Amino acid sequence: MIPLLSMALAACLAVGADSDQIVARDLAPAYPEMAALDPATPLGYTPAPGVSRLFRASDLRMLAARFGLPTVPDREICVERPAAPLDPAKLLAAMRSVLPDARIEILEYSRQPAPAGELEFSRQGLRDASWRNESLWTGAVRYAGNHRFAIWARVRIVATMQRVLALGDLKADRAIASGQVIVQTREEFPVAGNFAQTLEQVTGKWPRLTIRAGAEIRVDQLSEPKEVARGETVRVDVFDGAAHLQFEGIAESTGALGEMISVRNPTSSKRFQARVAGTGRVSVDGNLAR
Repeated sequence: MIPLLSMALAACLAVGADSDQIVARDLAPAYPEMAALDPATPLGYTPAPGVSRLFRASDLRMLAARFGLPTVPDREICVERPAAPLDPAKLLAAMRSVLPDARIEILEYSRQPAPAGELEFSRQGLRDASWRNESLWTGAVRYAGNHRFAIWARVRIVATMQRVLALGDLKADRAIASGQVIVQTREEFPVAGNFAQTLEQVTGKWPRLTIRAGAEIRVDQLSEPKEVARGETVRVDVFDGAAHLQFEGIAESTGALGEMISVRNPTSSKRFQARVAGTGRVSVDGNLAR
């Protein structure tokens, strides 16, 4: 059995729509004696899409001897996995399942015949748009189990996008006020990213790093507000046995509830480690803060 490039072999039998095995029932239309075998008897591997496989006379004689068949066909038998041109309407439907709210126009697509199967496109296969919101979107046809046949399309995509923008520079480790951001709605290519879409997603949160004026804010750039911010005045509670001392200190680092931060005693300029006990409050054991 020798694989050949698929050419104009009109007599090829269609095989392997759902399997990688050529079985007895596949050859039976051209080799009736195969009907005597179990229909699922494997005879060889199904060719790849776009490739045919030829059972020559010598191959058929070996099969007849192997299975005890009385006769051998007087001609070669060609088999191929069915393939057909892609349907642009089905391509569009598969794309819309990924971006249901976008306007998608298919400008060009792969013309190579593809096997029958499930069309698959993912957000990861869509390249960021260049001029005129045009992009290349790669996908696949899943067929015969987990096999994937690569396909592509050149598309123009526009969607109504809502984004939260910084009106000015947003400093790290400082709560974002509502007046520092704005929501804008615009028509553009749907850039991938976990972008904030409402003020509620941003207001009161802390940027992990400085966000520049005019930038679109992503949710992963923000963290929940901390109880103590660097540079603010905090109440320090010192516990030493039964004694309790309280005074004000300057936080030299930022921390959430239960975290250790550095605090400076403004009177003695001594720095010490304290545990964040609440909003604007820290606590320390012993006389380290004196």
